[in-house]
This record gives sequence, structure tokens and C-alpha cells, in this order.
Amino acid sequence: MSGLAEAQRELADTRAEIAELQGLIDGLEEKVRNGEEAEEAQLLGEQYGLKRLAELRQEAAERKLAKAEAAEEARRRGEAEEAARADLGAASDEVIADRFVAAVAALDALAEVCVQRETAVRTHLKAFAALDMPNVVANENPQFIIRVGDSKFEVGERKAQELVSRAINRVYAVRGLSGAPRIGIGSSPVERLVAARVGVGEQQAREKTDTSAFAELLVSAARQGEGAQR
Repeated sequence: MSGLAEAQRELADTRAEIAELQGLIDGLEEKVRNGEEAEEAQLLGEQYGLKRLAELRQEAAERKLAKAEAAEEARRRGEAEEAARADLGAASDEVIADRFVAAVAALDALAEVCVQRETAVRTHLKAFAALDMPNVVANENPQFIIRVGDSKFEVGERKAQELVSRAINRVYAVRGLSGAPRIGIGSSPVERLVAARVGVGEQQAREKTDTSAFAELLVSAARQGEGAQR
């Protein structure tokens, strides 16, 4: 039994004892009023004394309870502060700074490979066109497309700013944050590829693209991928 519970029980016991003694005293006083003074008067004095002792014990129990309540409040305050310290420590500026650096590095790596792809498409388009190769599908505005094997590659189809914006938008959607970058309607081929890795078909991905469920799917896939790399 805790100190607080014990103090509460002791106080309740002394109050019950005083109530019982008061009942006896009230009965004896009534008998004295009715002229039965001999034995009742002696008993009445004894009960007065017992009641006074019980009242003193009640005062002691009240003081003990007050101390126990103060100790319990101090304990709960300490626990509340410790819980806050743990939660805030897990989201400290140092932790946020580490995650921020990781996010910047990841987005920078994403932008880098997008720029690398754009440069490669433009470079090889120029080379294919100079050699008059059939790999050149389109080489006039608004399309510049080459074919390599079974795949087509188009200038401007994997813009770094678009995919970075999509990454931020999807996280914002999952977190319920406001101010997400606008990404237009429809999913990107890259997003559909990510969805396929977790078992979502292309048609299903197209149908879900503008829903929060699709954003959750992409973020979940990203988290799984990050976990696999660690």
C-alpha cells in the first residue's frame, strides 16, 4: 500500500471512530438529560476523553495525509517533467538538425540524378541526331525524344524541381501539414515505379494518385527503403 493510500485509510478510520464515539456521547447525554446521572455521567466522561484522543489521532492522520499528498504531487510533477524531457529530447534541435541534413542530402541526391538524366538525354540526343540515327524519335519543339533499347527518354520529363516538390507534397499530405507545394493532377512515372515496388499496380496507382492513401503508400515505401539501407 502506498503512503498516500495508507494515510487516507488512517484518516478514514479515525473519522469513523469519532463518528461512533459521538453517537455514544449523544446517547449518554440524552440519558443524563433524562435524569440518569450515576453510571452514565461516568461513562460520558470516559467517552469525552476517548473522543478527544480520537480527534488528536485525526489531526495526526490529516497531517500525515497532507505530507503524503505533497509527496505524491511532487512525484507526479517529477514524472511529468521526466516524460516531457524524454519526449522533447527525442525531438531536440540536435535531432531535428540531423534529420534536416539527411533530408537536404536526400533531396540533393534526387536533384543530382534528375539533372544527370537531363544532361544525358540532351547529350545523346545531339549525338544520335548528328549520326542520323533512328533512335531519334522527336527533335523539334515541344518534344525532344530518343529511344534506347525498349525505353524512351524525353528532355524535361524528370525535372528535379518537380520530383522534389512531389516528395515534399506527399510527406505534407501524410503529416497533415499545410502549405504543400502544388504538383498538379496525376502521378509521375517515378511514383508509379515506387508504388509497384510495394505491390501496387500501375492502373491502381493512377487511380489513387490524388488521394492521401497514395501519399501514405509512397511515404511508407520510402521509409521501408530507408530502413533497408541502414
